[in-house]
Amino acid sequence: MRISTFAAGGAALVISMVAGARTASAQACDMGSGQVLYIAGPDSMINVLRNVAAALWSEDVHIYYKGYPSCLGIQNIVNNEPTTPDPAEIGTPAAHQATFWPGDPDMEMTCDLPFDGADSDEPEIVPDIVLSEVFATTCANYPNGLGSVHDFQGPALGFGFIVPPDSPATSISAEAAYLVFGFGAESNVVSPWTDPLTILHRDSNSGAENVFAKTLALDVSKFKGNSLNSTGVLVGQVADAMGPSVSTTIGGANVSILDQRRDEVRVLAYQHYGQTCGYYPDSTPTALDKRNVRDGHYPIWGVVHILTRVDAGGLPLNQGANRFINLTLGTDELPGLDPIALEAAGSLVPQCAMNVVRTEEGGPLASFAPPKPCGCYFESLTGGTTCQACGSSAACPAESPTCSYGYCEP
Repeated sequence: MRISTFAAGGAALVISMVAGARTASAQACDMGSGQVLYIAGPDSMINVLRNVAAALWSEDVHIYYKGYPSCLGIQNIVNNEPTTPDPAEIGTPAAHQATFWPGDPDMEMTCDLPFDGADSDEPEIVPDIVLSEVFATTCANYPNGLGSVHDFQGPALGFGFIVPPDSPATSISAEAAYLVFGFGAESNVVSPWTDPLTILHRDSNSGAENVFAKTLALDVSKFKGNSLNSTGVLVGQVADAMGPSVSTTIGGANVSILDQRRDEVRVLAYQHYGQTCGYYPDSTPTALDKRNVRDGHYPIWGVVHILTRVDAGGLPLNQGANRFINLTLGTDELPGLDPIALEAAGSLVPQCAMNVVRTEEGGPLASFAPPKPCGCYFESLTGGTTCQACGSSAACPAESPTCSYGYCEP
């Protein structure tokens, strides 16, 4: 362990730190220096977030991030209210902790957000950006729209049903998943998932829970089994299953988490309503190419939504938010920062590598032709591509006439 000292607002912020690991905070976050940008949301885009945050620190944009459920975050930013206690963190120091990266994506530090003295669980600060794994209308009706909040849509994110590595199950159909999670083995039992205590799912504030609900056409409030308020806990319980529970345990989470723990949990092939066979998110169980997400064969996916307040012209009110969004989406460029590579490394699919699109959670798919495609480049980053390398479109064949990101694209 080494001790790192960071100057904050004229005072020395001393934090015990192990490189790349989250650590206990020592004092309050410095909310008075630079352009402060408070971001709340699930950590599905953490690889992009920490790299962009570290890069922006040198531009005096100071990003403080708090892991937070999708639907709670949307409620906060739409209502212009402070983040409320995450149920998973109530009564713990994490309730008002934020993470920041002062110039180095591997130097992760924590500090305490401003909070109400009468309720130390509630940070007294409204988020400038909320990240969400679902559309706002998936969480609530919002009949009058989102007001001045705009949804900038980021990379695609897959989700999967998971079992322990030694489970006898290899696939699950939509019909079976509906019965498993809709009845929780209390009736309409589907083998081998016969124990309500080992049918694991999140809560209605979770983006993942809402994605699964929309995909299965199952009311998010009707999930049965064992409800958990932490995705990390859920994945851990699947990984730690022993004895008879190895066969009866099932859960679900986003693949940005699951791909990091493939030696501990196994994603099931999923057969959607109307399909004749099941598909993995990737072309094979061991690949990382997200081929079946990209072409629509695997339907359990959404996008990372980046919500922030905008002016009448549609530009973010917080200039730091504007810069963060543009760098994340690739609209702005910064030497050494490659959002496509960062998204690929984090098991996300950049929009430029997608061939399908949807406008609502679990809704119908439509063909999508990105204006500047990066499918071949994405494949080169996730296992290899058969696309022809190029320096200009003049070198590309008729069937793949566009040179984009160094490869001939169809």
